[in-house]
Amino acid sequence: MEEKTNLPLEEKEESAEESEKPSLKKEDATKDSEESTLFSKKKIPFKWTKKTFFYSFLWLAPLLIILDQVTKWLVVNFASGTGPIEVIHHFFYINLTFNKGSSFGMGSDIPWMRYLFIVISWVASAAILYYWIKNLGKNDRIIDILLCFCLAGAIGNGIDRTFYWEGTTSFSGVIDFFQFYIFGYGEGKSSFAIFNVADMYLTCAVFVLVIVLLYREIKGSKAKNK
Repeated sequence: MEEKTNLPLEEKEESAEESEKPSLKKEDATKDSEESTLFSKKKIPFKWTKKTFFYSFLWLAPLLIILDQVTKWLVVNFASGTGPIEVIHHFFYINLTFNKGSSFGMGSDIPWMRYLFIVISWVASAAILYYWIKNLGKNDRIIDILLCFCLAGAIGNGIDRTFYWEGTTSFSGVIDFFQFYIFGYGEGKSSFAIFNVADMYLTCAVFVLVIVLLYREIKGSKAKNK
């Protein structure tokens, strides 16, 4: 006959607790290692190397600014006094204009508004550059590239507003030249806007940045609700 040994209830609970302890220890160790990893990542400072400099895209902003200024001066030298140059019939023209105001010529008739827009241009440029440098290594490459285009756009037009006056050059204001007739061409029809390369940088970058941030916000909220 086999003898059945019945363990007391307390001893059974103690043995069950002891068997669970190793797994709990492993979970605690995993959590500690994850926390230490996250903590160590925060403590590691950003270091400039050839690779980090390339992926910071800081080098791209000067190139974009140069491209903006080169296109403006090419139009000034070769399209000044010619009137609108037709590129695509009744749709796209190169039309040299000088804007002393902000976007779409707002405030161009008020002399002191130009000084306000100069301050806004450089404050915005400084703010973008500060945020960009402060968050190097934290933002992903898409955000860094978009900030680069925003910075180039703000500085590109800031240069025009600050340095291009009739006393220093033969013209005054921001150089605009791209003209599109999106809503038709002819009598009573006006062009969509006259803009430049810096405007394209800024407008497109802000538009894409808003879409990216909204998409990530929606995706993050859906992940939390699951």
